[in-house]
Amino acid sequence: MLTVSQADIANVLNVTRNTVTARTRPLHYTIGPFGQRRYQLADVLPTLKEREHPLVPALFDVADGTEELFVGDDAIPRARRLEAWLQGEQRERLFGAQVAFTNALAASVQSSVLFEHIDALRLRLALHDDVLRWTVLADAAALPPFEHFALPFAITNARYETIFDKETA
Repeated sequence: MLTVSQADIANVLNVTRNTVTARTRPLHYTIGPFGQRRYQLADVLPTLKEREHPLVPALFDVADGTEELFVGDDAIPRARRLEAWLQGEQRERLFGAQVAFTNALAASVQSSVLFEHIDALRLRLALHDDVLRWTVLADAAALPPFEHFALPFAITNARYETIFDKETA
């Protein structure tokens, strides 16, 4: 997963560490080298202000990544926050990636079991590093070859997690 530290965010956005701490407080983090908190870039992007959007490519540049298929826990609310943050062409690129993913999965699956999770899988797809890079930056070279990617991604991320918002009484 692409991750950034609080120092990375502060340096790229030219904001104080206190500002970064306030914005990232509700986000899940891991502990990196020297005890630094590292946040998934897909979770950080929705915390950006409109005026900071031009700095997004620089955040991708400083992000560290690992080649993982698993997009993490609580993926549905995280993916919904990311989708709400996306703008015009970014949403269209994500939709195109979701269609390509669905087609590739349909072509590769002999069983319909994974299709029980298709709506959730399509949401989770936005959190994958390569799809995120394509969606946000229009980096076509980042797109995974869906014919080889779809089935392993689906097997790794298929789990029962409601895709519907829970209403509170």
